[in-house]
Amino acid sequence: MAGKERVITTIQSEFRLFRQPHKIGDVIEIDEKSYLILGIQRYTLYGQLLTVWYTAQNLMITDFVSMNKAYKQPYTVELVVQLKFDDDRLKKCHLGSVHHLKGQAYKLQEYSGIYVKGTDIEISFIARPIHPIDRKEAKAKLFSDRRKKLQLEIL
Repeated sequence: MAGKERVITTIQSEFRLFRQPHKIGDVIEIDEKSYLILGIQRYTLYGQLLTVWYTAQNLMITDFVSMNKAYKQPYTVELVVQLKFDDDRLKKCHLGSVHHLKGQAYKLQEYSGIYVKGTDIEISFIARPIHPIDRKEAKAKLFSDRRKKLQLEIL
């Protein structure tokens, strides 16, 4: 998947205190690309700076199979990672983070086990798949957001 943009991605945004962060459902622009905020992964507050990591859908990518309708019931899976104790990738295995496995995005929801095996650490997670919104909905949301911005610029 190197070099290929993903439909579901993580976006980090920083806000000064007393400035409202993005909400789920907002469309934001970064590097001339529009993203729909699907969820909040985590946040940190350092001094007067609020940093938020969002799960977002790239609205510029429309060549994907809409899976919304295929999965009516929410479901979870168990994911397992085993790494050396000093591997930097362990720091990325925190609750709320999004990981891609076989082309599917999963959000880690809870730990189901932590095991020490010699110099390795094995962590199991309960994760849920994240599906992009339907292509028609994504296009409608993008056009609606652009229309709002144009109205603001005209006034």
